Amino acid sequence: MLWYKSWLETRWIFALFIAIILLVWLTPLWLPAFGFRLPPGVPASRIWLGVHMGSLFTSFFVANALAGSGVNSQNAYGPKPGIDASMLFTLSLPVSRRRLLFVRAGLGALLTSALVFVMAAYTLFQRPGGTSAFQAIEYFVRVILCTMAVYALAVLFSCLLEAWWLFMAQSFFWMTLLVLQFKFSLVAWLSPLRGMSLISYPLTAPMPWAPLLASVALAGVCLFASVLVLERKEY
Repeated sequence: MLWYKSWLETRWIFALFIAIILLVWLTPLWLPAFGFRLPPGVPASRIWLGVHMGSLFTSFFVANALAGSGVNSQNAYGPKPGIDASMLFTLSLPVSRRRLLFVRAGLGALLTSALVFVMAAYTLFQRPGGTSAFQAIEYFVRVILCTMAVYALAVLFSCLLEAWWLFMAQSFFWMTLLVLQFKFSLVAWLSPLRGMSLISYPLTAPMPWAPLLASVALAGVCLFASVLVLERKEY
């Protein structure tokens, strides 16, 4: 029941992102009809770079939007800001808040991973030059694991903050990390943002284990903290 209820509450966000991804992919087909054309001589590598960066930004938005595991994310206009009838019903169910969190986080992580996998596959498909099956699998693993760090932090913030503040808190945290990774080599070595990038770690480079392990550790800490917050919070 919990899995199905969570799916009902997140399916439209999932469908929306599928539509957005399809719209972005089909953009090159309909833009010329409105007179928009790329200047002649633009190298394929530059076009692919735009595809890759667009996929990474979309992954960030997907992870935030599908972090619906925190009950605060059931946002609407109800008895008070951030609480609606669905949220009150969820909290009244005869299940522990820990189980509720794990179910909602698990479903959100699964849907996020599916969308990230699709975008990563399209990125590799558009990449100039060949990509071996081993390189593709390696990239799928690291981009999904690094995105899980973004997702898990969004889960924690969704337990602490109203939905209106979730995206701003996430953006501030990752923008700060982005700045720090340019100033401190240790931060750059561990940053999940670099781990999911084919610019920082091309397919021909060795597997970047440091950002992968850091992402798994951050995701675990955020999930544990989310359980503690949700079990002690008054609604």
